Amino acid sequence: MAQTTFSGPVKSDNGFVFPVATAAELGDAADVINTSNKTVGKTVIDIATGVIYVATGTATTSDWKGSDATSITPA
Repeated sequence: MAQTTFSGPVKSDNGFVFPVATAAELGDAADVINTSNKTVGKTVIDIATGVIYVATGTATTSDWKGSDATSITPA
């Protein structure tokens, strides 16, 4: 997966696309959402509820903090 680093404001004419996952997938440390390219600040949308989750660490068991004040700890 390509990554780009830049500073300053970002303008997107076509919007931004975030990865999607279910709470069950976020809670499974063995799921690809936790084992591949997990970075601090990675943003994922729960496709069932619309809650936005942000990774707090890079470990497969690092928490996901939800936009609705929930937290998921992969196990």
